[in-house]
Amino acid sequence: MMLGDYLALAKKAGADIQGWLAAAGPLHAHALEELAEQENIAPARAARMAVADFSRFASEEDWATLISHVRVAADPALACLGAIIDWRLSQKPCGAHDSSDHQHRTHSEEA
Repeated sequence: MMLGDYLALAKKAGADIQGWLAAAGPLHAHALEELAEQENIAPARAARMAVADFSRFASEEDWATLISHVRVAADPALACLGAIIDWRLSQKPCGAHDSSDHQHRTHSEEA
């Protein structure tokens, strides 16, 4: 499987993602719960949002770090999603997120 395949799977995550994470990586499950709580949305939606944000806003260094984690991981899918959730939690709130219909607006769109 290629990195794009893992990202696509994570982006399509269903409601069962929390159960999978709880079994596969409890620390990542806790991080996802934290992200979902922060955004006031369901964990599956928080996972999809994190993947979408990473795909659009991550730096080249973030991508290189993600690839490094996935390459050496025993469970690449878990490593990929975990790294993306951690990345999303490390981002400062930008005030451009509307959790009722998650959209990221640019400064020019806000004006």
